[in-house]
Amino acid sequence: MRMRALLLLLPAVFSGALCAEAVDLTATKTKTAKWHATSIGVRRDGTPIAAAIDLAAGYDSATPRVLIVDRRRAPDGAPLPCPVYERFSTSIVWAGPPSATSFPPAGGYYDDPADPESRYLWRWIGMHAPDLVVEVVPGEQQSWFVPAAESPLLTALAKSLPSVQAENDADSLISQLSTNAPCGVGSIPAVRVAANSDDYLATLGKSLGDFSIGDSTAKTTLRLRSNRTPSEIAQKLLETYGRELPQVQYIPALSLVGRLRASNYAAARGKSPIPPIILKITEPYLTGSKPALDAKANGSTFSGHLIFAELADRTGDAKYVALVKAAADRAFHPDGSPREAMPAHNEMSDAAFMGSPILAAAGKLTGDAKYDDACLRNIRFVQKLCLRDDGLYRHSPLDEAAWGRGNGFPALGLTWSLDYLPESFAGRAEVAAALERHLAALLPHQDYQGSWHQVIDKPESYAEFTCTAMITYAMARGVRLGRLDEAKYADAIRRGWDAVRRRIADDGTLVDVCTGTGKQQSLRDYYDRPAILGRDDRGGAMALMLATEMMLHEAERK
Repeated sequence: MRMRALLLLLPAVFSGALCAEAVDLTATKTKTAKWHATSIGVRRDGTPIAAAIDLAAGYDSATPRVLIVDRRRAPDGAPLPCPVYERFSTSIVWAGPPSATSFPPAGGYYDDPADPESRYLWRWIGMHAPDLVVEVVPGEQQSWFVPAAESPLLTALAKSLPSVQAENDADSLISQLSTNAPCGVGSIPAVRVAANSDDYLATLGKSLGDFSIGDSTAKTTLRLRSNRTPSEIAQKLLETYGRELPQVQYIPALSLVGRLRASNYAAARGKSPIPPIILKITEPYLTGSKPALDAKANGSTFSGHLIFAELADRTGDAKYVALVKAAADRAFHPDGSPREAMPAHNEMSDAAFMGSPILAAAGKLTGDAKYDDACLRNIRFVQKLCLRDDGLYRHSPLDEAAWGRGNGFPALGLTWSLDYLPESFAGRAEVAAALERHLAALLPHQDYQGSWHQVIDKPESYAEFTCTAMITYAMARGVRLGRLDEAKYADAIRRGWDAVRRRIADDGTLVDVCTGTGKQQSLRDYYDRPAILGRDDRGGAMALMLATEMMLHEAERK
């Protein structure tokens, strides 16, 4: 039995032209499995780390998930014997020669100057969450290494495998996987084999035939995360995020919008639509004891005023309207003539969100059409600078890279603008069409797990949390409000939401949030933007926006 049908694709994987769809691999005359040729990271030399993923068994499947980390060679058509392939959901990563890095690697995700490969491998394994990892290294004869860990599976393997040695390196990949929790999700039993052929697979298959593998802690954690409702996730996020507005900036403001929308959803059940915490937090800006705007106001300041727009829309309070109008008026010169775009755009695609929605909000709240015109003018300005021929947005004219959040911002900005632009506005159809074209261009780049990546059209870049949340939000809200075709986007919404909620721990920890990013000079610069694992206000804000939208999206489809 050989993997020729799949492996014919893998030279293209190594060259960076990744397969976008699952591949049918006929393993026997009677059994066909779904395999997906992809990559799990990018090496320092720019080549992808190739992988073949069996998509047949998810986190809720009873079929054990086995991951082979082959460090001996590039993909070459090696056989995959029946005992492993037929009984388990088996995936392979061709990780390359072992490095001297101890696991888990300290920092450098994924910008380590010497060894980004180990960082990609560590975090990807955590989110893949197999039930058993087998690391394969070169060796003159077959020898097995089993770490000391409180694992029934490892105990059984230590007794049943031949030529077993105890793993003495506490910092090795297999030791740390077996005792640590990659990405905070849980431990994964792991062994290493030194081998000069693929006969080890037959040995492994025979050994595993004597007992049950069982679910790893990591797999169990991700299954439980996937079963949480949008409301449950929103409530967990609100324990950490949406509790302050030290300055009027978009990150804390969006968390407050999320809190307000969660409360509004609950209002139908007899609860207060505006939580007292929001009234208390925004009061200093309402009274003027804290300035909402100053001479240094930037795009984040303008979009931070969206919390006031949300409150004005709910309450009709003229003081909130005045705050929104003051921000929107920055789109005009002192003599009242319109600017080319909202100031502080920095020629970045971010400005589609940082400037446009607050202008549309001002138009709705004041009834003055000049703000609607300014919103459309700002969108056109951003498109002229950053919209590529393929429908994706370059982050800035400095480089063609389609940065993930640099596409999330236009998706979010166009969506939010449509929330406020009146049906009678002549430019509304243009904005709606621009959003649909952009989301349609993004669809093919959603990965097999439901995520979009740090660089949208470079699947070897890491799966990035915020752009996945923003894009999924735009699709879910568009479908719910009748702007998008549900049949076209329903599956992407479901998979995007699954990808996001798997990366949210109950304590608000998030997996792989790209740090703040200005204009970069090259594709490599975007690859190397740090990916945060932990609590992060930006990621929490985007997660809250999506969770509260999914509360409504799912409720209205029951």
